[in-house]
Amino acid sequence: MAGEVLLAWGPHLFTVGSMSYEELERRAAGRWMDHEIIGRRPAGQYLGPGLEPVRVIGCVFPLEMTGGEDAMIQALMADVSVGQVYSLIAMSGDVIGVYRCQVAQKRGSLATSWGADQRILYEFTFLPQEDAGQVFGSWP
Repeated sequence: MAGEVLLAWGPHLFTVGSMSYEELERRAAGRWMDHEIIGRRPAGQYLGPGLEPVRVIGCVFPLEMTGGEDAMIQALMADVSVGQVYSLIAMSGDVIGVYRCQVAQKRGSLATSWGADQRILYEFTFLPQEDAGQVFGSWP
């Protein structure tokens, strides 16, 4: 049974008691271009926001029979491999924005005699996706 939702990426929920993460890292960045000026330090020109990654790191101990948490990780990884883009929403209800999952990692350990992982470490890195995957240019 899922607990309180900590973070959601579309249909994928990080919840207390099931897929709760251990670390959530958010970074803000700006893009700057330096212009050389003779006799002075370079002048910086702000070009707009940069990539603002959200990184989620956690560990789950799947149930031996159902593998429920592992199935959740597999479903998220399947969406990553086909390029899905979803809204990333925090526990507070704040819509962080439209994000793609750039990197999805899973590492199992403590295997049982039949090969099932008893501990799964996961890491997902989400990056903002402007215009939900559409690229617009200035050419007509």
